[in-house]
This record gives sequence, structure tokens and C-alpha cells, in this order.
Amino acid sequence: MPVDIEKLKQIAREAGNIILQATLTAEQIRSKSSQKDYVTKYDVEVQNFLELRLRELWPEGHFLGEEQLEYEFVPDGFIVDPIDGTANFVFGIPHYCISIAVTEGGKIVQAVVFNPVADEMYWAELGRGSYLNNERIQNPDLAFEETFFGIGGSPYDPASIEPTVNLIATILKRADIRRLGSAALDLCYVANGRQGAYFEFYVKPWDIAAGLLIAREAGVTVTTMEGKEPPLDRSLSILAAGPKIYAEMKEILEF
Repeated sequence: MPVDIEKLKQIAREAGNIILQATLTAEQIRSKSSQKDYVTKYDVEVQNFLELRLRELWPEGHFLGEEQLEYEFVPDGFIVDPIDGTANFVFGIPHYCISIAVTEGGKIVQAVVFNPVADEMYWAELGRGSYLNNERIQNPDLAFEETFFGIGGSPYDPASIEPTVNLIATILKRADIRRLGSAALDLCYVANGRQGAYFEFYVKPWDIAAGLLIAREAGVTVTTMEGKEPPLDRSLSILAAGPKIYAEMKEILEF
């Protein structure tokens, strides 16, 4: 593996401490692509910290972070979201995380997602399973009626609103729904069975890269909403579910 996973977890924990000690003011918050797309002083501060520390781990590894002005995917390196769930952070909702994925040869091979408020460290290495803190996790493969369905609202892409609402209406006939506000944690929650599935029509690679590996290593099927391999070089849709629910979603989505 490219880096020591224990060091990766330690760096995520240190980044979490920066967020926990934050004192957020209105002057430190601005909007990016839309009025609902927030960035704060601490998104930038945590990203700068992560870039510095991760480059120490792997100097040759490329660094891609959400708050960079230009997006370039390189097959070997880090894909980072310094605060996934920034809107929750801004409004004091304790549901956000640091997300770090490590890629090698274009594949995600290591991942850490850390919720500093809950002190929950999800992590995985390719072929070695997924963990929450020190416990191995596995999706329980429940049926629709036995679990929750996580959704992403995709407020930054108007074209995604109608298909999201239509699919919500279909799912609500079978299962309850949760909209929690962090794609990375949604994927982790499917990994350990807090949710049976999750979908979103518009996300960025840094939103889902780490969670994708954690979910797959826990037995979750993860694809785009068209049933294809999620790309890491552009915006995408995402569908993650245990095998039973995924099979039914294929019929609903007709792919």
C-alpha cells in the first residue's frame, strides 16, 4: 500500500481536532457555486494542513482537494474533502467528516472517513475489509422494508432535482428516507448497516472517493445511477446498496 494506514488515520484525527476547536463567525463563511454551497475558513485551513501532512507521507503522490481552484485527477495520490458536510458544520449540526482516499494506478486502495464530533473513524484498505474504529463492519444485506434509504438532495445541480424527487416518491412507498448531508458518511452508514442504501444524482469525486472503498470492502455494491463504474475525474451520480436492494434498484432505474 502507498502509505501507512495508521499514520493516515492519525492525520485525519489531527485534522478533526482543528475542526473541533473552530470558532466560526459569519465573516468566515462564503458561498461557492451557489448560495447553498458553503466554504469556510476551516475548509481551507484543514485542506492546507492535510496537504502538508499527506505530502510528508508520500512526496510523489498527487494531491487533489475540494478547495483547489482547478481540478485534475492523477492516478497516484490523494483525493481529499477537508469537511464533507460543510453546511452541517456552518449550522452547528454535528454530522460532518474529513474524507481521505489514496489512489494507486487509478484505483482507490486506502480510505479514511473521520467524524470528529462522534469520534468515529471509518477506514479500509483494498482487499482487507472495512472498519469502524477497531471493529470490522459489514453491510447486513437487508430488504427495502427493513432499513432506511439515504439520499443526497443535490441542491447544486438544478437538473438533478426532478429525478431526485421522483425517485424519493418511489422509494417512500417501500422504505423510510434520511437526508443527512454528507455523502462520505452516507456511504459509511451503508457499509455498517445504519442505512440500507444511498443515492445522489450529482456529487464530486472528493465527496465519495473514500466512502466508496469503505462501502465496497463491507460488501456494498457501488455504481453510478446508470450501473457503471464511478469515475474519479468528473462529476457523477452514485448508488450504493446491499445486494438485495441494489437488485431492486436496477429494476426501478431500468439499467
